[in-house]
Amino acid sequence: MYKIYSGSTGSGKSSKLKADYQKLASEIGSEKILLFLNSARSVSQFREEINLKMIGNLNVYTYFGFVNQQLNKHWPAVERKYSGENQVIEPTFMNIETSHFLMSNYVAKYRKDKAYFRNIKARPVQIAVQLIDNLNLAAFNMLDFEELQRRLLSWTQNDDQRKEYAEQSIEIMKTFRNFSLNYRLFDYSAAITLFNKFLLADTEYLNDLNNKYQYLLVDDLEKVVPAGQNLIKTLTKFNLQGIFTFNESGGFNRFFGGNPASAKKKFFNSEAEIIKLEKSYTAAKSSSKLAAEIKEVVKERRSNLVQSKLLLEEIDNELRGEMLINVGKKIISLLKKGVKADEIAIISPKIDKVLSFSLEQILEKNGYQLSNFNRSKRLIDIPFARALLILYLFHCGRTNIVGVSSLQQALSLLLELDPLRSYILAEEIAASGMKFIDLDQSNLREKINFQSAEKYDYLKEWLHDKKEEEKLEIEDFFQLVFSELLAPLNPSQEDIFACRQMIESVARFHQAVENFHHEKEDLSERYINMIYEGTLAAETLFKGQEKEKGVILASPYKFLFSPELSGVDYLFLLDISSSDWMQSIAKELVNPYIYTEQWQQSKVWDDLVDQQIRLNQLSDFLISLIYKVKKGIYIADSFLNSSGREQEGPLYRWFDVRGE
Repeated sequence: MYKIYSGSTGSGKSSKLKADYQKLASEIGSEKILLFLNSARSVSQFREEINLKMIGNLNVYTYFGFVNQQLNKHWPAVERKYSGENQVIEPTFMNIETSHFLMSNYVAKYRKDKAYFRNIKARPVQIAVQLIDNLNLAAFNMLDFEELQRRLLSWTQNDDQRKEYAEQSIEIMKTFRNFSLNYRLFDYSAAITLFNKFLLADTEYLNDLNNKYQYLLVDDLEKVVPAGQNLIKTLTKFNLQGIFTFNESGGFNRFFGGNPASAKKKFFNSEAEIIKLEKSYTAAKSSSKLAAEIKEVVKERRSNLVQSKLLLEEIDNELRGEMLINVGKKIISLLKKGVKADEIAIISPKIDKVLSFSLEQILEKNGYQLSNFNRSKRLIDIPFARALLILYLFHCGRTNIVGVSSLQQALSLLLELDPLRSYILAEEIAASGMKFIDLDQSNLREKINFQSAEKYDYLKEWLHDKKEEEKLEIEDFFQLVFSELLAPLNPSQEDIFACRQMIESVARFHQAVENFHHEKEDLSERYINMIYEGTLAAETLFKGQEKEKGVILASPYKFLFSPELSGVDYLFLLDISSSDWMQSIAKELVNPYIYTEQWQQSKVWDDLVDQQIRLNQLSDFLISLIYKVKKGIYIADSFLNSSGREQEGPLYRWFDVRGE
């Protein structure tokens, strides 16, 4: 038996689960409870906030974190089943950026050697992301590689070029997967596949889990991938008592891993005690009615039918720039009336530079901040991590990719210099061919002050000494820089985390490339290029974004999937006539839909299916957003977008703010 707290966004499900956890932990000990949360950020947040008088081990994981931990712990048994002998003491788990990097190398190699993907303009790393998405989606849905291959080819529907690209994708994915299994270097998809095949099917292993834990708690069951749902269901059959939460309005994640329909089918039955939570703590009373109307209007594709007291005002201009100015004025008006900045959210389907820059300028001019949750957080955007990279590039003679601005910011941190003096010093170093200069010969000692000059001399000598020593691996160099140069500068928690992630990331990377078919030095260089340029592979290192005290700017998905954003007083929906509100989930080489149960039933992908999925996704986004608003929604739009083109998306026709 298990119980499920079921309700809409903001109904208190997670709070009740947390209260149950604390009560159980105080009675039986936290080590007897297994808790699954939906993101690494949620896990970190839970560990920070939990309050236990008698605290034991906290068994709090994401599904993927649990899979990796269990494979590592039980690896000797898995290895014997897999290969019949103990070949490797423990496997290596590639983090996301390492798997993206290795896959992108295969893509680049096949492009060069066999002219694969010749008409696709995307860079190798962008293609690699799509190929890894295919592997992950198949594993999430418990499909083997043969089934992945069958569905990918079926999706092409005999289009010659699409079929060619699918076959090329399959060849590269197969090469990547074989490499991963042969050298025990596991990405998410390989880890999940091995866990399901060799541990979850093992009765002795399941009995051990049953003896170790008494309770299984799961937050946001609808966001758990089907493979995770299968694990949860299996554990409840082995007599673990379950307490779960289910978000009735959380369908926006259905094609990004989660599967609400599958969760309902598996868990909402005679075994379950369903506890309905009707009250909303993050939404207005009229939210439920508005959500129901939106669902009906979007489904029927009718116009001017959605009316609500929640819809406060429409900001409508011909030019997008004018619209953004008026949105900014309205936000300033709310702030001056006493509304807190982080109680206002601006949501747009596409956060472009014009949007973020315009609003940032308007707010800063009036003394307020913009907290952009869609801003890419690259490693080089974190001051301490940037300093690690800059010093390594000087150490290995790769200063050709160091910019004056990045160097200036690193020098400001390392020498505790103000921006002006650090810029003067960075300019002189750049003028000398990106080599550390002699301060006396450059007449800069007095200009930057003697205390900072002494620190500069020490840094210059430190780098010289490290070059003279035996060659250091990147991770060893990073470790030395952090312990000897950065740690004394009182780094913040974010700085420490970023540096630790970099050190661990590079260490894992080196473990992986020792078996790769390229020269290690060549791969190291390309890896540093990817990190320094801020590709997706670097961005995925971060567990989440700390909530800043500013007006929130985010895409719908980013806003809804950030655990630190529980709700706001006022919501601004921008660009509502933009077609970006109804983007297709399918890309050139990956389509999440083909890995779902719905595809298995119909095996059809056409414009009708595509449009229906877009509509459902839009409806899910809007309903989830509505349940995050307490006081009111502003609708903003412009006839022309930033490029001067007319906007023709259908969402504009479905809101009637004026009640006309």
